[in-house]
Parts: sequence; C-alpha cells; structure tokens
Amino acid sequence: MSLQYNKPYELRTTSIPQIGDRELLVKIRAAGFCHSDLQPAGIIVQIGKNCAADKWQVGDRVGILNFKRACSKCVGCVLSKREYGTLDPRFCDTREMAGFKDDGAFAEYMVADPETTVHLPASLSFEQAAPLMCAGVSRGYGMGALEKATTGLKSGDTVAIDSRPEGRRLASEVPSSNLTPDLVIDSTVPDASAKILEFTNGEGLAAAVVCTDSLSATEWALTLLRIGGTIILLGLPPQKSRFDPEIIVFRELVLRGSYVASRESTERMMAMVDKSGVRSRLTIVPFDEVVSIVDAYQDKSFKSRLVVQVSND
Repeated sequence: MSLQYNKPYELRTTSIPQIGDRELLVKIRAAGFCHSDLQPAGIIVQIGKNCAADKWQVGDRVGILNFKRACSKCVGCVLSKREYGTLDPRFCDTREMAGFKDDGAFAEYMVADPETTVHLPASLSFEQAAPLMCAGVSRGYGMGALEKATTGLKSGDTVAIDSRPEGRRLASEVPSSNLTPDLVIDSTVPDASAKILEFTNGEGLAAAVVCTDSLSATEWALTLLRIGGTIILLGLPPQKSRFDPEIIVFRELVLRGSYVASRESTERMMAMVDKSGVRSRLTIVPFDEVVSIVDAYQDKSFKSRLVVQVSND
C-alpha cells in the first residue's frame, strides 16, 4: 500500500522488508485505521537472532504499537529507562513511527520492535485486536493516568459527552451495563453545563478525558471541572491550544498528557479485555478496497472502528 500526504491511496507490489538482529517480522492479518495505518495485528514469521528466544516464537499472535528502534542514548531514552525501568521508544528523539514517516500496517508484512510488541489473548481476533493498538490503548492508558492523578472517584459516576448524535447513541448502546455511562450529554445544547453541574451536585466533574482534537471542547472541559479536578488530553488539535489561566489557578486544576501507551500498559489492557470480554464495534474493509477508506473515515455519521483485513491465511 502506498500512502502520501494529501494524495489518493494506491496498492502496489514491493519487496518483503528485511529485519535486524533485534527485530521481528510480522505477517499482518488486520490493521486499524486512525488517520493512518498504525494499528497492526498479525503473526510472527521471522525472529531476529538477538531477540529473546524464551519470549518470541514463530507463529505467535501479536499486536504492534506505533513506535520502534529507540536509540537508548538520547535524553528521552535515558529518562524513560530511569523513570519506568524499561526502554520506551515513545520518548526517543530518533524513534520511528509507523504510518507517518515510516512504513505502516497496510501491507502484508511489517517489521516490529520487541520493545513495543505484545502477545494477543487467544480469545481476541486479529480484527478486534488491531484498533486496540492505538485508539484502545490510548484511552486505556489515559484512564490509567486519570486513576493515578485522582482520588475519591466512585465507580460508575461517568458522563459521556459528544456533539454528534451518532456518538451519543453509541455511548448509550454499549452492551455491558458496567460500561454504560450514567449521563449522556449533547454538548451543543445551551444547558449542557447546567445538566452536568446538577448531576455532580453542584461540584463539577472530578476529572475529564478529552479525546477530540477540538479546541473549544478542551476549553469547555476545563470549565466543567471541580476544584482540584484533572483533565487528561489525548486529542491533538491542528492549532495550538490556549487555556484560561484563571480557571487553572483558582481551581488548582491538573493538566496531564497521555501518549498512546507503553508495552507494559498495553499488556495490562489486553489482560483486562480478555477477562471482561470487551469488544469494539467494527467495520471490516477488504484489503483490495482500502483505497476508499478515507471517505468512510471522514463521514461524520460513521460510528465504528475501521479495520482492514489484510490477509486471512
């Protein structure tokens, strides 16, 4: 698959990539789409000679995070090693990122870094696993950061906010009662803030996770927080964000970023998904129809995860 910025996608034939001594070659079975082809799941078909033989085997089912080839020498690598106890390519100054400047997952084969590769539970299909490797783990890691940053939250006290009717319906139609929000809010109605304030007994939200790239949504979310509240930012607006310092200072708010996830956090998420039986709503796209995927992605009425079925053998 050939991808270029602002140009139509096209299918083309290319050679199978060569791996280094510390890399894995993965045959891609499914790849999720999140503005690029960066959500892979597949089967290991070749193992570099310096990879841990007790951890990786040909035939292993794996998912791949969107970072690889940490240099181990830059400030980001040194700090991540010191803070987290392991090398984390997310913070490497020279990291490679699939689907951006480097080859992504809309291909039959992909080179993977063991530092950002995880085993998949047997209960999880490749199609279900693929979107978890970015969209799923970003939200999961964001919630983990939220848990660390907040105290006194009661399980179940949740609000889902979306300006689109499709998004609100999706939140209301979650199959598991444990995942259904207590309140679903249309952010476009004039009394949205008042409804949230009433729901929280006048205190405001203890925390908010902002997944959209809308600047106005982020600014509004700050006004919804209670004293000492926390906001986790996941969206990346095309313009630079500007925040009202009075709200942040006078309410002693906490702003935190969350950058996809580490391998360890992804492994914990996979265990949780396996145990709870969480499943995403998917739209499966055959590989030979991948050139049309952007149109579906940009449709505002669309309400599922796009997954390309790259191969099934």
